Amino acid sequence: MLVVTALLIGLLSIAVSQPPATNFSQYEGFQEHFLAFPRQPSAATGQERVLLERYRPRLFIGIGQEGPISFYDDYIAHGTLYDMRGDIIGHEPSRALLNAHKDDPHVVFAHTPVAPTSTPVVFARIDQADVPDAGVFTFLTYHFVFRQSGIPTGTPRWILNVMSWLTDLHDWHQLDHYTMARVVLDRRSNPIAVVLQQHNYVRSYILGRDMSFPSDYRITLDTALNSNELYPHLPGHQARRAVPFMTAKNLPYLITGEHMPWIPTNDVTNPAHEVAYRLDFLPHTDAFYSFQGYLGERRWFPGRSGPPGADYNTLPRFKPLAVELVAFNWREGDRKHMQHLINFLEHPFRQQEIFTTLATHFRADVACQLHKNRVDCRKHITEPEDSKKES
Repeated sequence: MLVVTALLIGLLSIAVSQPPATNFSQYEGFQEHFLAFPRQPSAATGQERVLLERYRPRLFIGIGQEGPISFYDDYIAHGTLYDMRGDIIGHEPSRALLNAHKDDPHVVFAHTPVAPTSTPVVFARIDQADVPDAGVFTFLTYHFVFRQSGIPTGTPRWILNVMSWLTDLHDWHQLDHYTMARVVLDRRSNPIAVVLQQHNYVRSYILGRDMSFPSDYRITLDTALNSNELYPHLPGHQARRAVPFMTAKNLPYLITGEHMPWIPTNDVTNPAHEVAYRLDFLPHTDAFYSFQGYLGERRWFPGRSGPPGADYNTLPRFKPLAVELVAFNWREGDRKHMQHLINFLEHPFRQQEIFTTLATHFRADVACQLHKNRVDCRKHITEPEDSKKES
């Protein structure tokens, strides 16, 4: 154990020898994505706001957990905006000042923590996307905002002990706004699914099968301790398997618990009380979504710098809303879907082909729920090719 600990400390020392080279907003593919799916320059209309209020989620946090805050009032209003040379652009910047610099990937906002004084604000928006052979679906998106993101509570204890010598376990990086929930309505306005951001990937849940849908239209979510990830509500202490980024290699661990990584990680939820918050509505072009710089201190260790805007939440090829909904609708223990998803992750040139297969399965599963048919549609799923046998 001492040898492993020494090795880990050595690797951490190497990692902190230089800052990350570029902001994630500059990752190849984002520019093409936002050209194909341009951001809407206006906020939700009055009718859309009524719809967003109707479906807004209930959120539970644990004892002692700070919970969400107001992005502009509690976070941006307390800190300093810097240019690429480290010169001050402005103290306690306004929303207008932040937006004036949203297209510069080198700008850094460093937050100065203070006790929240405002009612937590959740930013809500509406998007639409065509789901193959199913029509245009409506995506009601809610972004919860947390001051900082910490190390998952379910990380092995010896790792937490080592990391606590080097960093604050509750403050891995400033700002956590990759905490998103989407309620999905089909072309007939039936609520059929939920998409949740968890770390740097998403997972979709079919309502009535993967999570319950209450009569008041408001889904119930739990926030993971320290890491703030969103999960369907379950009472008591719950461990949820997690990885930093979803890959073909770690997907079996997420879905089956097998092939455990060297450092297995669990998010932990233990809901204690519901959060009171209000909705606000921003244009999709606002800096909250589109900021290309760092919305938190730039730190030396990889992954510790503040994130860019909320739209840069995962790899560009996984961002289309139909892909989020269909491809990442996996269930624990479902090996057939797992193999399809492994192929999807490993073979970008076959993404459309595999997506088409997964879309067929998704439509059948949703139809089962809408028609109150309790037959498990997964038994009809097409057998996937073994990824290792593919060229």
